[in-house]
Amino acid sequence: MLGNIVSFLIVHAVAIIPLILFVLILFFHPVRVAVCAVLRVIARPLLLIAVVALVYDGTRTLAGGSGLVLTPMAEHWQALHPQSLAGFKALLGRLHPLAWELGGQRLVRLPAWAVVGVLGLGLAWIGRKRHTPNVYIN
Repeated sequence: MLGNIVSFLIVHAVAIIPLILFVLILFFHPVRVAVCAVLRVIARPLLLIAVVALVYDGTRTLAGGSGLVLTPMAEHWQALHPQSLAGFKALLGRLHPLAWELGGQRLVRLPAWAVVGVLGLGLAWIGRKRHTPNVYIN
């Protein structure tokens, strides 16, 4: 009996661990505060990277003289770490055969500053400090 429970937990750990984390974040205030702090910490470098990518595109636009230059995310990713880009393609291919064609390719064709900036803004918004309003009733 105990062996069956342990094997079930090991096999389904990919689904169980995020579920446990979600419950902890939802119902326990100290965990929620810690997770929000981590999200804010992750968001700041992402926003910095987005600004650097925007400056890179702006510099190439001004120096080139041939119009607006928008560097796609795939070009930056390929230059920085091509193995992880190949791993991302393989991961999407394992999830669904059309995931790379319909979602992944469209995502990496967008400008890098937009993708990283939206991700950073989203994480910063999710991790923002929430203030409780003071309600006074007379």
